[in-house]
Amino acid sequence: MAILLREVDVEKLVNFKDIYDSLERAFKYLSNKNASNTKRIRTIFHGSVMTYQAGAFDNYLGFKVFVKGTYLGVLYSLDGDIVLVVEADLLSRIRTGILSVLVSDYLAKKNYTSVGIIGLGKQGEFQVKSFNELKKGVTIRAISKEKTDKNIKRLQSQGLNVIPAKDYKELCSTSEVIVTITSSKDPFLKLEFLNHGTHINALGSNLPERAELFPEVIKASSLIAVEDLEQAKEEAGDLILAEKMKMLDWNKVVLISDVINGKVGRKSDDEITIFKSTGIGLEDVATMKLLYEKAKKYGLGVEIDLRGKWSQELERK
Repeated sequence: MAILLREVDVEKLVNFKDIYDSLERAFKYLSNKNASNTKRIRTIFHGSVMTYQAGAFDNYLGFKVFVKGTYLGVLYSLDGDIVLVVEADLLSRIRTGILSVLVSDYLAKKNYTSVGIIGLGKQGEFQVKSFNELKKGVTIRAISKEKTDKNIKRLQSQGLNVIPAKDYKELCSTSEVIVTITSSKDPFLKLEFLNHGTHINALGSNLPERAELFPEVIKASSLIAVEDLEQAKEEAGDLILAEKMKMLDWNKVVLISDVINGKVGRKSDDEITIFKSTGIGLEDVATMKLLYEKAKKYGLGVEIDLRGKWSQELERK
């Protein structure tokens, strides 16, 4: 029997530290070739886009698919049994927020105390929540193009530690880690805003025509980590723009899995480092695996008879 988890079930099962640990483990396994990821596939038809991304980790294979903001995840056992079907919008936001913290712990300066978040939409909100949950005592500043004060007051009313920044320059000058998570089509993060030693999580763009970082930032960085090299070359608009401007050296682009596994990383406190995320299926599988095992343990979700096979009764007819 498969388990169906709706968003309300996902919310009950979420533990930020558990997901952090599951993502960390999945990337270490990927670095050691004990996990798998499949480059994202998009199907376009009459203005709609269906996006599919998949991976495998531990004893599970799975995928997430989404069309116009509707997200669905499916997890299989290695024997081909469907074990989990999950509404995956909340799952996606949470794992992206936690991923940002995980990567910062490996690529930012040790014991960083300040984070600046640019973008306070549906995804940006969970950046604030994730850093609050996992990095107690870290000062968090945030800004967005519209309604910054309103959004921050709403987050503060939930007991979250976040204060408004006046503009990009102020936010960057007071932050050791900067997160960009917007839908901007044009770059806005300038090199002149950044301090030495800044780490950037560029999370907003996963389309080649969108970019958040000016090419000068890419050029000045010493290390750029990505989840999947082939996918980054096709989708990471920040890197694609920098390459067109001859400001990208692909030799300094590394896999975040190798960073987390200790094979490569920051060498000094003065370096600018970047994590250019496009999002991969392995991250979803690592999160779904955890939710499935917790759902079984605590008896949450609804069991459904979903086999995807001809039943023996039908075969006899």
